[in-house]
Parts: sequence; C-alpha cells; structure tokens
Amino acid sequence: MRCHTCDTETDVRTRECPTCRTPVGSPTLYPGARVRPVRGVGRAASAAVAATAAFLLLTVAVQPVNALLAERAADSRDTETFLLTAGVLELSAALLYQVAFLVAIVLVIIWTWRARTNLDAFPGAGPTNSDGWAIAGWLVPFVNFVMPHRVVASIARESLWRLSTPVLVHVWWGSWLVFLFAERFSARSSAAEYEALPYPQTSTDFQAYVDHYLTATGEYLVPAVFCAVAGGSLIVLIQSISAAQTARIARSMPTGPILPGMTIAATADPAVPAAPDQAAAAAPGSAPSVGLGRASAVPDGPGGTI
Repeated sequence: MRCHTCDTETDVRTRECPTCRTPVGSPTLYPGARVRPVRGVGRAASAAVAATAAFLLLTVAVQPVNALLAERAADSRDTETFLLTAGVLELSAALLYQVAFLVAIVLVIIWTWRARTNLDAFPGAGPTNSDGWAIAGWLVPFVNFVMPHRVVASIARESLWRLSTPVLVHVWWGSWLVFLFAERFSARSSAAEYEALPYPQTSTDFQAYVDHYLTATGEYLVPAVFCAVAGGSLIVLIQSISAAQTARIARSMPTGPILPGMTIAATADPAVPAAPDQAAAAAPGSAPSVGLGRASAVPDGPGGTI
C-alpha cells in the first residue's frame, strides 16, 4: 500500500514509511488535530529578516560616507554641518535596523511556534521539546543561546523528513551567535573610540574623524557579513519548511477517489426513508437495517476504512 503522507510504496509488514517515517496505515494528519497556516507568516518573517540584514549593511555603508564628509569639512571648516549630517545618517540607519530587527524577531517567533505546533498533528513526528519552548526559548536569558536551535532543528527534521538535522540549521545558528557577539563588541569599541575624539577644529582633528569612520567600517562589516549569512540561511529554512508543511496539510484532504485501505472521516448522513419492503420487514424490537445512504462496508464513527 502507498503512504498517505508521501505516496511512497510501503510494505504492510513494516512499522513506518521509509521516506517520511509515518506509521504504515496512518493518515496524513491525526483526525481532529488542529493545524495552523505557516506560509503567510513565513513570507512576512523572511521579508523582515531580509530587511534587517539590508539595514545592517546600510549602517556599514554610512561609515565611509561620513569619512568623506569629514574630509570635505576639513577644507570648509564647517564643523556644525558635518557633525549634524554624520549624526543624522548614523541615527537613521540605526533606527531602520532596530525596527526591522524587532519586527523580524516577533514574526520569526510566531512562525516557529506555528511550525512546532503543527508537528503534533503529524503521525510519526517526534518533536523533542514542547511547543512552549518555541516562544520561551527565544526569551529566557542564556537558554536562548541553545533552545531556538534545538526547536528549529526538530521542526526541520520532522517537516523535511530528515534523519539528522540539516546542515543549514547549524550554519544559521552558528552565524547568528557569531553575529550577536561580534556586533556587541564592535558597537562598544566604536562608541568608546568616538567618545575619545576631539571636537573638530583643525585638520588633525578632522583626520581623526576620517580614521575613526574608516576603522568603524571594517569593525561593522564583520558582524554584518555573519548577519547576512544567518539571515539567508534562515530564509531558506523558513521557506522550505513552510512549503513542506503546507503540502502535507493540503494532502490530508483527498480530492480523488477513495481507495481501499484509505482512512476516511465518517460524515453524518441525512435521514433516508426506508423502502416499502424494508419497512414491512422491520419488526418492533428488531435491529435497524442499514440505510440506503450509507455503505455497509464503512463502519460508523470517524476513522473508518474500506
């Protein structure tokens, strides 16, 4: 017989499908289990993650621009305009990045929780953590260095039918951790260097600003690269997992003919009047006969098979 989840030919003597590990004879979804859509929120989360990486790269691009402004200000001695323009550019890029970062975090948490709760409706899936960790794992201090990786790894294995965690999950999480520490270090280092700069009045002072912004470019570029790698990996994971779960949920609603061995949900049939000969044959106290609207091969109640 064929697996209801992946349509692989399975041997009834085996316990589970060799492709998707669904128990032989089990439906695609547990009857009555609630599933949540993940494709829409996955697309929104992917867009927010991409925007976060783009705006972080923008904060890097602002640094050489400010260095150029410092060189020009050294000739014109227009100190106030230089400081104001450089400050506005850095502040604008930082605000765009922070807003995109917060939106991405919220959407990724929502997507992670939905994808994790869907695993409970998949026969054969064996998530290693409760669905509450899909949210708390991102928020609890120190735990959030480990738990999001474990949750997403479980989602990826069960949704993509992998025996081991996909390499892309490790690439995503490793890049993300490097980004977090590198970004914190570079931000503190750059802020300390900027505080030590003199008020620009002479050519030497302006040159100190030029050197600072050029140094900051290199310092900011390292975490930005790791952020881009982590963001790209996460986007691929979100899209592939969302597509796999959406396809499995859609497959649970058969659109073709009902085949032997297929698990179906029993539906309530309207009352069908009995034929005259059946009505005459029925005696008080006797067992009711099978109505014309229901096939006797299908047992009453949900989960009947033919």
